[in-house]
Amino acid sequence: MLELTYETFARKRAKLREKMIKLLHSEELSRYRELWHSFEPEAGQSVIAAVDGSSNYKRYKSLLLYAINAAVVSYDGSLKEKGYADVDFLTPYKYLTERLDLYRATLELKAALSVIDEVELLLLDGSLHSSLTAPKQWWRFMEREKVEEVLNYLPLLEESEETELISKEIAEELEEAEKIMLLEYLEYLVAIQKLVERGVNKVVGVAKTSTDTSFNRGIPDIAVFEEITSSAGYSSPRDKFINMRYPIYDDFFRSLVFTTFYARLERGKGMLMIELPREAREEEIHELLAKLRGISVDGYPYLLRKAHKRVVITGKDMEKFAISLGISEKTGREVLAW
Repeated sequence: MLELTYETFARKRAKLREKMIKLLHSEELSRYRELWHSFEPEAGQSVIAAVDGSSNYKRYKSLLLYAINAAVVSYDGSLKEKGYADVDFLTPYKYLTERLDLYRATLELKAALSVIDEVELLLLDGSLHSSLTAPKQWWRFMEREKVEEVLNYLPLLEESEETELISKEIAEELEEAEKIMLLEYLEYLVAIQKLVERGVNKVVGVAKTSTDTSFNRGIPDIAVFEEITSSAGYSSPRDKFINMRYPIYDDFFRSLVFTTFYARLERGKGMLMIELPREAREEEIHELLAKLRGISVDGYPYLLRKAHKRVVITGKDMEKFAISLGISEKTGREVLAW
Protein backbone atom coordinates (compact mmCIF):
# COMPACT_ATOMS: atom_id res chain seq x y z
CA MET A 1 0.00 0.00 0.00
CA LEU A 2 2.88 2.38 0.72
CA GLU A 3 4.17 1.82 -2.83
CA LEU A 4 0.76 2.76 -4.20
CA THR A 5 0.77 5.91 -2.07
CA TYR A 6 4.13 6.98 -3.54
CA GLU A 7 2.89 6.20 -7.04
CA THR A 8 -0.19 8.35 -6.43
CA PHE A 9 1.98 11.21 -5.19
CA ALA A 10 4.27 10.98 -8.23
CA ARG A 11 1.26 11.06 -10.55
CA LYS A 12 -0.31 14.08 -8.82
CA ARG A 13 2.90 15.97 -8.02
CA ALA A 14 2.62 18.50 -10.86
CA LYS A 15 -1.01 19.27 -10.11
CA LEU A 16 -0.27 19.59 -6.40
CA ARG A 17 2.51 22.10 -7.07
CA GLU A 18 0.21 24.05 -9.38
CA LYS A 19 -2.52 24.10 -6.73
CA MET A 20 -0.03 25.18 -4.04
CA ILE A 21 1.29 28.08 -6.15
CA LYS A 22 -2.23 29.16 -7.04
CA LEU A 23 -3.25 29.27 -3.38
CA LEU A 24 -0.16 31.17 -2.24
CA HIS A 25 -0.03 33.69 -5.09
CA SER A 26 -3.68 34.37 -5.76
CA GLU A 27 -4.50 37.95 -6.78
CA GLU A 28 -7.18 37.86 -4.10
CA LEU A 29 -4.44 37.81 -1.48
CA SER A 30 -3.13 41.19 -2.58
CA ARG A 31 -5.91 42.94 -0.65
CA TYR A 32 -4.34 41.66 2.56
CA ARG A 33 -1.50 44.13 1.99
CA GLU A 34 -3.96 46.96 2.58
CA LEU A 35 -4.59 45.51 6.06
CA TRP A 36 -0.91 45.45 7.04
CA HIS A 37 0.71 48.29 9.00
CA SER A 38 4.51 48.33 9.04
CA PHE A 39 5.70 49.19 12.52
CA GLU A 40 9.13 48.70 14.08
CA PRO A 41 8.54 48.79 17.84
CA GLU A 42 11.25 50.06 20.14
CA ALA A 43 11.81 47.59 22.95
CA GLY A 44 9.89 48.62 26.06
CA GLN A 45 10.16 47.43 29.65
CA SER A 46 7.47 46.07 31.93
CA VAL A 47 6.78 43.31 34.42
CA ILE A 48 5.64 40.35 32.33
CA ALA A 49 4.77 36.72 33.04
CA ALA A 50 4.05 33.84 30.67
CA VAL A 51 2.14 30.64 31.38
CA ASP A 52 2.15 27.33 29.56
CA GLY A 53 1.14 23.81 30.42
CA SER A 54 1.44 20.26 29.20
CA SER A 55 -0.19 16.87 29.62
CA ASN A 56 0.51 13.29 28.72
CA TYR A 57 -0.95 9.93 29.60
CA LYS A 58 -0.70 6.18 29.31
CA ARG A 59 -3.98 4.47 28.61
CA TYR A 60 -4.70 0.96 29.77
CA LYS A 61 -7.72 -1.28 29.46
CA SER A 62 -8.98 -0.46 32.93
CA LEU A 63 -7.66 3.06 33.63
CA LEU A 64 -5.68 6.05 32.42
CA LEU A 65 -2.53 7.30 34.14
CA TYR A 66 -1.97 10.99 33.46
CA ALA A 67 0.46 13.76 34.26
CA ILE A 68 -0.24 17.47 33.86
CA ASN A 69 1.73 20.57 34.76
CA ALA A 70 1.86 24.32 34.30
CA ALA A 71 4.77 26.75 34.53
CA VAL A 72 4.80 30.47 35.23
CA VAL A 73 7.90 32.35 34.06
CA SER A 74 8.06 36.03 34.98
CA TYR A 75 10.52 38.87 34.55
CA ASP A 76 10.70 42.01 36.70
CA GLY A 77 14.40 42.68 36.26
CA SER A 78 15.24 39.11 37.15
CA LEU A 79 13.85 35.84 35.87
CA LYS A 80 11.56 33.90 38.19
CA GLU A 81 9.84 30.56 37.80
CA LYS A 82 7.27 28.50 39.64
CA GLY A 83 5.26 25.48 38.67
CA TYR A 84 2.32 23.25 39.47
CA ALA A 85 1.73 19.60 38.63
CA ASP A 86 -0.50 16.59 39.21
CA VAL A 87 -0.07 12.88 38.49
CA ASP A 88 -3.02 10.56 39.05
CA PHE A 89 -5.43 8.06 37.57
CA LEU A 90 -8.37 9.58 35.73
CA THR A 91 -11.61 8.13 37.00
CA PRO A 92 -14.29 7.23 36.15
CA TYR A 93 -13.08 5.64 32.93
CA LYS A 94 -15.12 7.82 30.55
CA TYR A 95 -14.60 10.96 28.43
CA LEU A 96 -10.91 10.54 29.14
CA THR A 97 -9.11 12.81 26.68
CA GLU A 98 -11.77 15.55 26.89
CA ARG A 99 -11.48 15.68 30.67
CA LEU A 100 -7.70 15.58 30.59
CA ASP A 101 -7.71 18.61 28.28
CA LEU A 102 -9.92 20.40 30.82
CA TYR A 103 -7.56 19.45 33.66
CA ARG A 104 -4.53 20.86 31.85
CA ALA A 105 -6.31 24.04 30.76
CA THR A 106 -7.70 24.66 34.26
CA LEU A 107 -4.28 24.20 35.86
CA GLU A 108 -2.79 26.70 33.40
CA LEU A 109 -5.50 29.23 34.23
CA LYS A 110 -4.98 28.78 37.96
CA ALA A 111 -1.25 29.21 37.48
CA ALA A 112 -1.99 32.46 35.64
CA LEU A 113 -4.22 33.61 38.50
CA SER A 114 -1.37 33.08 40.96
CA VAL A 115 0.58 35.97 39.37
CA ILE A 116 -2.04 38.15 37.69
CA ASP A 117 -1.96 40.79 40.43
CA GLU A 118 1.85 41.05 40.31
CA VAL A 119 2.41 41.76 36.60
CA GLU A 120 1.62 44.31 33.91
CA LEU A 121 1.20 41.71 31.17
CA LEU A 122 0.37 38.03 31.33
CA LEU A 123 1.01 35.96 28.20
CA LEU A 124 -0.99 32.83 27.46
CA ASP A 125 -0.10 30.32 24.77
CA GLY A 126 -3.13 30.27 22.49
CA SER A 127 -6.55 31.90 22.36
CA LEU A 128 -9.08 32.34 25.16
CA HIS A 129 -11.77 33.02 22.56
CA SER A 130 -11.09 29.67 20.91
CA SER A 131 -11.11 27.93 24.28
CA LEU A 132 -14.45 29.47 25.18
CA THR A 133 -16.08 28.72 21.83
CA ALA A 134 -14.85 25.15 21.37
CA PRO A 135 -17.86 22.78 21.16
CA LYS A 136 -18.88 22.09 24.78
CA GLN A 137 -22.66 22.13 24.54
CA TRP A 138 -23.13 18.53 25.73
CA TRP A 139 -24.21 19.78 29.18
CA ARG A 140 -27.40 21.23 27.66
CA PHE A 141 -28.63 17.68 26.97
CA MET A 142 -28.29 16.61 30.60
CA GLU A 143 -31.36 16.28 32.78
CA ARG A 144 -32.12 19.56 34.51
CA GLU A 145 -32.04 17.94 37.95
CA LYS A 146 -28.52 16.64 37.35
CA VAL A 147 -27.28 20.05 36.18
CA GLU A 148 -28.76 21.73 39.24
CA GLU A 149 -27.18 19.12 41.51
CA VAL A 150 -23.75 19.94 40.09
CA LEU A 151 -24.38 23.69 40.25
CA ASN A 152 -24.81 23.35 44.02
CA TYR A 153 -21.03 22.94 44.21
CA LEU A 154 -20.33 26.26 42.45
CA PRO A 155 -19.70 28.22 45.68
CA LEU A 156 -16.92 25.78 46.63
CA LEU A 157 -15.28 26.28 43.24
CA GLU A 158 -15.59 30.06 43.42
CA GLU A 159 -14.26 30.36 46.97
CA SER A 160 -11.14 28.31 46.31
CA GLU A 161 -7.92 30.19 45.59
CA GLU A 162 -5.88 27.00 45.41
CA THR A 163 -3.98 25.96 42.31
CA GLU A 164 -5.08 22.38 42.86
CA LEU A 165 -8.06 20.94 41.00
CA ILE A 166 -10.88 21.23 43.53
CA SER A 167 -13.32 19.27 41.36
CA LYS A 168 -11.25 16.11 41.95
CA GLU A 169 -12.02 16.29 45.67
CA ILE A 170 -15.76 16.54 45.04
CA ALA A 171 -16.03 14.03 42.18
CA GLU A 172 -16.61 10.96 44.35
CA GLU A 173 -19.82 12.50 45.69
CA LEU A 174 -21.31 12.70 42.18
CA GLU A 175 -20.52 9.18 40.91
CA GLU A 176 -21.89 9.64 37.37
CA ALA A 177 -19.30 10.48 34.70
CA GLU A 178 -21.47 13.15 33.03
CA LYS A 179 -21.99 15.02 36.30
CA ILE A 180 -18.29 14.80 37.13
CA MET A 181 -17.33 16.17 33.72
CA LEU A 182 -19.78 19.05 34.16
CA LEU A 183 -18.22 19.81 37.55
CA GLU A 184 -14.77 19.88 35.94
CA TYR A 185 -16.10 22.17 33.20
CA LEU A 186 -17.50 24.53 35.83
CA GLU A 187 -14.11 24.74 37.54
CA TYR A 188 -12.57 25.60 34.18
CA LEU A 189 -15.14 28.37 33.57
CA VAL A 190 -14.64 29.74 37.08
CA ALA A 191 -10.90 30.03 36.42
CA ILE A 192 -11.42 31.81 33.08
CA GLN A 193 -13.96 34.22 34.58
CA LYS A 194 -11.65 35.12 37.46
CA LEU A 195 -8.67 35.61 35.18
CA VAL A 196 -10.49 37.86 32.71
CA GLU A 197 -12.23 39.85 35.44
CA ARG A 198 -9.00 40.49 37.35
CA GLY A 199 -6.70 40.78 34.35
CA VAL A 200 -8.79 42.16 31.51
CA ASN A 201 -6.12 44.80 30.81
CA LYS A 202 -3.22 42.39 31.30
CA VAL A 203 -4.04 39.11 29.56
CA VAL A 204 -2.57 38.59 26.09
CA GLY A 205 -3.02 35.45 24.01
CA VAL A 206 -0.11 34.63 21.71
CA ALA A 207 -0.06 31.85 19.12
CA LYS A 208 2.27 30.84 16.30
CA THR A 209 -0.52 29.03 14.45
CA SER A 210 -4.16 29.81 13.74
CA THR A 211 -6.83 28.30 11.51
CA ASP A 212 -8.90 31.49 11.35
CA THR A 213 -9.89 32.31 7.78
CA SER A 214 -12.01 35.40 8.32
CA PHE A 215 -10.49 37.35 5.43
CA ASN A 216 -10.00 34.55 2.93
CA ARG A 217 -11.70 31.18 2.82
CA GLY A 218 -8.82 29.33 1.20
CA ILE A 219 -5.82 29.85 3.52
CA PRO A 220 -5.55 30.74 7.23
CA ASP A 221 -5.07 34.48 7.69
CA ILE A 222 -1.82 34.06 9.61
CA ALA A 223 -0.32 32.15 6.66
CA VAL A 224 -1.38 34.83 4.20
CA PHE A 225 0.26 37.64 6.17
CA GLU A 226 3.34 35.44 6.58
CA GLU A 227 3.51 35.01 2.80
CA ILE A 228 2.85 38.55 1.57
CA THR A 229 4.71 40.62 4.20
CA SER A 230 8.23 40.64 5.61
CA SER A 231 8.38 43.85 7.65
CA ALA A 232 7.75 44.17 11.36
CA GLY A 233 4.21 45.37 11.97
CA TYR A 234 0.65 44.29 12.53
CA SER A 235 -2.62 43.71 10.72
CA SER A 236 -5.74 45.81 11.15
CA PRO A 237 -7.38 44.52 14.34
CA ARG A 238 -10.84 43.04 14.31
CA ASP A 239 -13.31 42.16 17.01
CA LYS A 240 -14.63 38.74 17.92
CA PHE A 241 -17.69 37.98 19.99
CA ILE A 242 -19.21 34.96 21.73
CA ASN A 243 -22.67 33.62 20.94
CA MET A 244 -22.56 30.34 22.86
CA ARG A 245 -24.46 29.54 26.03
CA TYR A 246 -22.82 28.64 29.32
CA PRO A 247 -24.09 26.97 32.50
CA ILE A 248 -22.58 29.80 34.57
CA TYR A 249 -21.50 33.42 33.91
CA ASP A 250 -23.45 33.38 30.66
CA ASP A 251 -23.99 37.15 30.53
CA PHE A 252 -20.37 37.82 31.43
CA PHE A 253 -18.89 35.63 28.69
CA ARG A 254 -21.37 36.80 26.05
CA SER A 255 -20.54 40.44 26.82
CA LEU A 256 -16.83 40.01 26.09
CA VAL A 257 -15.19 41.55 23.04
CA PHE A 258 -11.90 40.04 21.87
CA THR A 259 -9.50 42.12 19.77
CA THR A 260 -7.43 39.95 17.43
CA PHE A 261 -4.62 40.87 15.06
CA TYR A 262 -1.49 39.39 13.54
CA ALA A 263 1.95 40.79 14.23
CA ARG A 264 5.61 40.36 13.37
CA LEU A 265 7.96 41.68 16.05
CA GLU A 266 11.10 41.63 13.91
CA ARG A 267 11.61 41.90 10.19
CA GLY A 268 11.76 38.51 8.50
CA LYS A 269 10.70 36.57 11.61
CA GLY A 270 7.59 34.50 12.17
CA MET A 271 4.04 35.82 12.28
CA LEU A 272 2.10 35.71 15.56
CA MET A 273 -1.60 35.81 16.35
CA ILE A 274 -2.26 38.27 19.21
CA GLU A 275 -5.53 38.30 21.13
CA LEU A 276 -6.78 40.66 23.87
CA PRO A 277 -9.99 40.03 25.88
CA ARG A 278 -11.05 43.64 25.37
CA GLU A 279 -11.37 46.36 22.76
CA ALA A 280 -8.00 47.97 22.00
CA ARG A 281 -7.04 51.21 20.29
CA GLU A 282 -4.10 51.55 17.93
CA GLU A 283 -2.00 53.31 20.60
CA GLU A 284 -2.48 50.34 22.94
CA ILE A 285 -1.39 47.95 20.20
CA HIS A 286 1.80 49.98 19.66
CA GLU A 287 2.55 49.92 23.40
CA LEU A 288 1.88 46.18 23.60
CA LEU A 289 4.15 45.37 20.65
CA ALA A 290 6.93 47.45 22.21
CA LYS A 291 6.63 45.50 25.46
CA LEU A 292 6.61 42.16 23.62
CA ARG A 293 9.62 43.24 21.57
CA GLY A 294 11.47 43.95 24.83
CA ILE A 295 11.27 40.29 25.93
CA SER A 296 11.52 38.62 22.51
CA VAL A 297 14.28 36.58 20.91
CA ASP A 298 14.10 35.87 17.17
CA GLY A 299 10.66 37.45 17.02
CA TYR A 300 9.01 35.34 19.73
CA PRO A 301 8.45 36.16 23.43
CA TYR A 302 11.27 34.48 25.34
CA LEU A 303 9.16 33.93 28.46
CA LEU A 304 6.63 31.85 26.53
CA ARG A 305 9.39 29.79 24.94
CA LYS A 306 10.97 29.28 28.38
CA ALA A 307 7.63 28.24 29.91
CA HIS A 308 6.98 25.78 27.10
CA LYS A 309 10.36 24.09 27.52
CA ARG A 310 9.76 23.73 31.24
CA VAL A 311 6.48 21.81 30.90
CA VAL A 312 7.05 19.18 28.23
CA ILE A 313 6.02 15.73 29.51
CA THR A 314 7.40 13.01 27.25
CA GLY A 315 6.30 9.44 26.64
CA LYS A 316 9.46 8.33 28.43
CA ASP A 317 8.39 10.28 31.50
CA MET A 318 5.05 8.47 31.51
CA GLU A 319 6.80 5.14 31.09
CA LYS A 320 8.95 5.86 34.14
CA PHE A 321 5.85 6.64 36.21
CA ALA A 322 4.19 3.43 35.06
CA ILE A 323 7.24 1.30 35.84
CA SER A 324 7.52 2.87 39.30
CA LEU A 325 3.90 1.86 39.93
CA GLY A 326 4.58 -1.69 38.80
CA ILE A 327 2.33 -1.48 35.76
CA SER A 328 3.22 -4.11 33.19
CA GLU A 329 2.00 -4.43 29.62
CA LYS A 330 3.85 -7.67 28.87
CA THR A 331 1.10 -10.04 29.96
CA GLY A 332 -1.63 -8.37 27.93
CA ARG A 333 -3.62 -8.01 31.16
CA GLU A 334 -1.88 -4.70 31.92
CA VAL A 335 -2.80 -3.06 35.20
CA LEU A 336 -5.04 -5.94 36.22
CA ALA A 337 -1.92 -8.03 36.84
CA TRP A 338 0.04 -5.93 39.29
